[in-house]
Amino acid sequence: MCGSMSQLMTCRRLFDARHSSRLGGPLVTEVTVSRRYKSYAADTGIFYRYFFESRRSIVRPAGLGPGSDYIFVVTADQGPPFALRVFVSQRAMAAWHAVRSRQLDPSEQYAAAKMRLFHAFDELENLREESLSLVVDETNVEELLEALDLT
Repeated sequence: MCGSMSQLMTCRRLFDARHSSRLGGPLVTEVTVSRRYKSYAADTGIFYRYFFESRRSIVRPAGLGPGSDYIFVVTADQGPPFALRVFVSQRAMAAWHAVRSRQLDPSEQYAAAKMRLFHAFDELENLREESLSLVVDETNVEELLEALDLT
């Protein structure tokens, strides 16, 4: 029940609420989550630091349909951090399945999102303005995953 960080925090709050009177008052807890920044020197000359924050299932408007947002926290040349979303559409998964006769597993879907992130690092100079336009769909999924040699 308490596998992910949000589930752990929910379990902790439930425990605190149930047991605080038995223990003489409310419990004080502090959870520090340490993120490991990774680095990427882009072809644009910008040095990025980033970490993966979360994945959320979502239905995007403008004809993109259902899929998952992979959210990365990014800094460019030691500037302030910003969230960057890479949308991996269900249409990309269907296109992959049609060609390969197998589904992409969750780690391969994450790899597709990360490869799209790297392409954006290399191609776009002002990523802060692109926060919702990075997409993995049926037009680019093969190209993005080609370098990983998935069969």
